[in-house]
Amino acid sequence: MSNHFYSINRGKEGFKQSDITQGAASTAGDDIELRVADGASLTRKDVIKALEAFIRRFVSPNFNSFPPI
Repeated sequence: MSNHFYSINRGKEGFKQSDITQGAASTAGDDIELRVADGASLTRKDVIKALEAFIRRFVSPNFNSFPPI
């Protein structure tokens, strides 16, 4: 099963298309990366729902295990 990787560096906002790197392989050069499995029949809505779940977790006051930034 192949994957697509989307990554962004700290300080980028994603307003410009060039802020986000897209590829078929992971990149070690970017700070934050999202992997989407191609063979899982995911839709855009599935990915957005997952990202919203991450946001809820990251902003939760009970989420103390995140490394300091």
